Amino acid sequence: MESLADFTGGGLFNSNSSKHCRKTVKYTKLMSSHDEGLYDESLEKVALMDDDSDDNYNTSDIESENVFTVEEAVESIGFGFFQIRLYIICGLFTAADALEMMLLAVLSPVLRCEWQLDHFRVAFLTTVVFIGMCIMAPVWGLMGDKYGRQTTLYMVTTWIGYFGLLTTFSPSFMWVLILRGLVGAGLAGSPQSFALLTEFLPSKSRAKMLQIGGITWAMGTLFEISIASLVIPTLGWRWLVAFSAMPSFLICVLIKLLPESARYLVAAGEKDRALHILQKAAKINKSSLPKGRLTVAHSASRGNVSDLLSPEYRRTSLQMWLMWFATAFSYYGMVLASAEILQIHNSGEESRNADSCKCNLLKSDDYITMLVSTFGEFLALPLNLLLIDRIGRRYTGAVNSCGMAIFFLLLQLQMPQSLLTIIMFMVRGFSQGLFNFVYIYTAED
Repeated sequence: MESLADFTGGGLFNSNSSKHCRKTVKYTKLMSSHDEGLYDESLEKVALMDDDSDDNYNTSDIESENVFTVEEAVESIGFGFFQIRLYIICGLFTAADALEMMLLAVLSPVLRCEWQLDHFRVAFLTTVVFIGMCIMAPVWGLMGDKYGRQTTLYMVTTWIGYFGLLTTFSPSFMWVLILRGLVGAGLAGSPQSFALLTEFLPSKSRAKMLQIGGITWAMGTLFEISIASLVIPTLGWRWLVAFSAMPSFLICVLIKLLPESARYLVAAGEKDRALHILQKAAKINKSSLPKGRLTVAHSASRGNVSDLLSPEYRRTSLQMWLMWFATAFSYYGMVLASAEILQIHNSGEESRNADSCKCNLLKSDDYITMLVSTFGEFLALPLNLLLIDRIGRRYTGAVNSCGMAIFFLLLQLQMPQSLLTIIMFMVRGFSQGLFNFVYIYTAED
């Protein structure tokens, strides 16, 4: 509590006075020049003192000034052009990641033919990407907390683009493995863009905007399959790898338009920078910040990884890790196995027992099947938007999980390619819906 010496206004307290009285003093707290106009406010401070009568006053009743947190500021700013611009840039980042992931599905059949690879080495091409992600995921998370989201995103996009482009010049399959593993290490930092977007979304718009965010991933996969169908038969796989890496360098230029995370800045003690970003967001959205002074919420303090396994969070953490594992296993399993499923379907059941290095390039019909099945991811958007606010997050996740499991089982049946396309379409739709659910539930839990 501030002492009486902190109050302005002469005569507030006169120790020599024989008669004490209750006095009120108003003063104006002036902020720095860049905050002028937003935080000028009159705060009334009351000094309560005993007089000669029997009435007693408690000096602890002095009013404190108004404060607000980053979360309260985001709610006051609301949804507007600031979030739309942020969504577009983060969406492009997500689409660029989708190019690199979907590249594995269309690249494997070509490399099998060029270097006469067996099933194990073809499978290891995708495995090494996830090994890189597992190693670097905690590193990028720690860097995001230490250096900020924007700085980390610069490093992530540069990393992905650089090693992605180097893959073009690989002289052997071993170099492809090494470089794709390094690309996977960079892809582990991609959730930083999702975290940044989430932190600037008001609660009323968060679920819907994160659902819509899945469109950018689907658009990236569609684009990759489309250019693969044109480039691989004409220019070869090396040009496809180069084209897939180019968007990452474009994102490096656009990242300078992204704001730094206000929550990170406040937790790092840079409240002036956080305040400036929030003021700018409010100006762009033609809204205003709450009256008062920006303060640090208890949840904004820096935590520790070990906190995830503390008694308070242990059950939630274990449940979330299990959901993430199951969701990623199912979705990426379907995406990356698409080419293999089509190859087995084309060559017949006997291909399972044939030479493991047998070369089966994707045909035009196969690319069309992959394109159509990818459109299933757009199915997840209206379905989840309809269900998530009607039956809740958990039941929406259950619907997507059950639907995905049913259609996954149907893939085991022999069927014409037209029916196979429909089944793959449904699997992609429900798996993408489940991915959206896990992202939203994690952000809000």
